[in-house]
Parts: sequence; structure tokens; C-alpha cells
Amino acid sequence: MTPVAAPLPFPGNSSSTSEEAEEDHQVAYNPNHNHQQQQQQLVLINERKRRRMISNRESARRSRMRKQRHLDELWSQVVWLREENCRLSEGLTRASEVGDVAAQENARLKEEVSILRGMLANMQLDTTFSTLGDLEDVSCDNIATRVMAESSE
Repeated sequence: MTPVAAPLPFPGNSSSTSEEAEEDHQVAYNPNHNHQQQQQQLVLINERKRRRMISNRESARRSRMRKQRHLDELWSQVVWLREENCRLSEGLTRASEVGDVAAQENARLKEEVSILRGMLANMQLDTTFSTLGDLEDVSCDNIATRVMAESSE
């Protein structure tokens, strides 16, 4: 946007002094003066554009640096998370293996308990039958004597 210059006073303006009037007369009738003023305005405008361009470039450079730092931090997190994932996976594998071993041991122990219970039941039956067998060998007269003798032991 080009700034608009204020209108120049013309000679004969009642508010101007004689020196201002002379200067105004020279400005109004000197085409070089207008051209110089326009050139100065263009120089100022170009200088502002140049400063703004430099400022924008610096701002963009800072923005790229921030973006790069953020990207570097994200990559660091990716590396750390991958390592943590490996550690957790290995821990899960070990825990699963320990669980499998415990399940196998538990199944083996259950089988052993079942076998031992069967053996115990057989022993109890054998003992019962042997006790009953002993009773058959004894005559009815001696049963009372034998029961008394076993209860005193």
C-alpha cells in the first residue's frame, strides 16, 4: 500500500509565511522535487519490505528449528517406547513360561493326589476287609472279649 502524501500548499495561501510560500512555490513548480519525494517514499517502502522479509525469514528459521527439536524429541520417544515394548514383551514371555511350568506342575500334582487317594481308599478297604475277615475267624463267644481287648489298647 502506497502512503498518500499530504497536499502541498500553493503560493498565495494566507496561512503561509513568505519563506514557506517561496519553498512551496519551488516544490509545486519543481518536477524534480516531486520525483525526489516519490523516490524517497519508494526507498522507505522498499526498506520496510526488506526489513519485514528479513524478519519473516528469521521467524521461519526459528519455526523450523522448533519443529526439528520437536521431531527429535518424538524420535527419542519412539526409540524409548520401542525399547520399553521389547522389555515388556520379554517379561510377558518369561511370565507366560513360568505360568506354563506352574500349570504343568499343578496338573502333575493333581494326578499324584488322585493316585494317592486311590491308594489310600484301597488301603482302607483292605484294612476294613481284613478286619472283617478277622471277625469271621472268631467265634461269636470271643467277639466281646476281642472288642474289649482292642478298645483297651
